[in-house]
Amino acid sequence: MKQKVGTLLEEDVLRRAKRRAADEGRPLSDVIQEALENYLSPKGADPVKRDAAYQLFCDRPMKLTSAQFKAVLEEDAWDL
Repeated sequence: MKQKVGTLLEEDVLRRAKRRAADEGRPLSDVIQEALENYLSPKGADPVKRDAAYQLFCDRPMKLTSAQFKAVLEEDAWDL
């Protein structure tokens, strides 16, 4: 059963949420519901994988092998 709630959001956050809903042809409430479900999901990022990704992509200099870098450049983002 759905329940109506009242809350305050930053203007920019609300504007972006409304834009996303319009772009996807969905009600704003569905976008907010999905965002809350994702936030509250116990399937959060695995801390070990998150740390490994940080080490790989955020440390300076970036620690990618040339093969890894080439694979990233050649990856088709539309296939993700």
